[in-house]
Amino acid sequence: MKNIAWKFLFITILTLVIFSYAPSGQAAPAQQANLLNNADFEWPYDIDGSASGWGRWFRNSSEDKFDDCTKGYRKRPNWSQETNPALVKSGSSSQHVGNMWDTWSAGVQQNVTVNPGSTYRFTVWVYAFASNNDFPGPSEGGLQSNVKVGIDPNGSGVWNDADVVWSGTINPLDNWQQISVEATATGNQITVFTSADYGVQGVNQCRKHLDFWADAASLVEAGPPPTNTPAPLPTSPPPPPVTNTPIPPTPTWTPEVPPTATAVPPTETPIPPTGGTICVNAFADENANGIKDDNEGYMGNVTFTVAQGTRIVGQGISTGTDTPVCFSGLAPGEYQVAQTVPGRLEMTTAGNTTVTVQSEQIVGVEFGSRIRPDDAGGNPGGNPGDGSDGSATPVPGDGEGDTGGSDSGPNLLAISGILLLGVGALLLVGIGLIALGRRN
Repeated sequence: MKNIAWKFLFITILTLVIFSYAPSGQAAPAQQANLLNNADFEWPYDIDGSASGWGRWFRNSSEDKFDDCTKGYRKRPNWSQETNPALVKSGSSSQHVGNMWDTWSAGVQQNVTVNPGSTYRFTVWVYAFASNNDFPGPSEGGLQSNVKVGIDPNGSGVWNDADVVWSGTINPLDNWQQISVEATATGNQITVFTSADYGVQGVNQCRKHLDFWADAASLVEAGPPPTNTPAPLPTSPPPPPVTNTPIPPTPTWTPEVPPTATAVPPTETPIPPTGGTICVNAFADENANGIKDDNEGYMGNVTFTVAQGTRIVGQGISTGTDTPVCFSGLAPGEYQVAQTVPGRLEMTTAGNTTVTVQSEQIVGVEFGSRIRPDDAGGNPGGNPGDGSDGSATPVPGDGEGDTGGSDSGPNLLAISGILLLGVGALLLVGIGLIALGRRN
């Protein structure tokens, strides 16, 4: 009978251990549910060439520009389903957008129902190819695809809405790269956008192939709205010291010239990079549309920070010219890039973005900002770092990937459940032992 009692005790304790892990294990997956419809851009495709669940958007220049490629014009491209395995990141197809010979700016978009006040992260894998030669030949060096992603917090579905929060731009020629952006919903719907722009003022980018692909997209809730507050409020990193802080110059209105593949920060003895390179610049976004227009120049005294996880890789300050700040010799992997603006400036693009770097590859990122309209003579009492769209400007590596919510601290409900299970198990053991004792 003693052996039976010990077996009963062992089974009860084993059951208690198994059930004690159930509450936390069941709650985690719901925090990272992908909210997108047809996130992998699978069949069927609409007659206009966009994947089911997605719509199209594009910019269209006036026809008087179409005779000169150096005018950086944008002509309506074509959308189609891509099934070449080399150009598919996930599933059996990807979304293709492209033109032959004519430069363009366009992408796809989707409206998504969300919770007002919650923060959402939109992430997409992207690929670009630009050349007079056919694929799979390499792209021509120096060409710029200017790829970025955006979120409209109010869900207007209009790509040039002033509220759209855009990531920095990257140039994923001949390789898949991941890009993301975060924004806080102001209503019960947001709009997500992919974007590529081959129209560059002053540069002839007309080529036989000007292509872009998007695949494996995701939209997840990065954080719930704060509690005990009337409305979600943005946060900002500490403002830079006021003393000896140079005032950013007025934009020079210099026509944009994309950085070349050999652009490096000025040093006395340049050392050839042995790894990947991230080049960052800041443009003067006077109309606050999140896009570097042809008549907009560059912004000086913007601090750039590059990090990997919690480790700061490097920092630099923009010069106000078309020469970017470059960080070379980077090991392959994901990096977080952020801008911190002086107190007189406000951001017009997202404050940070995530890019993927490969060996011997140069990734370009551009951030937008402008002088505060109500701060022509300085703003000593202002809140430096707040973007005009209300987005925060976190320093890379501080809480990157944190989903927020109840998972960030002890779950009192789960702890209470475990304690109740423990008490119940002990009662069962006692009852079982008493019953066995009586039978003896």
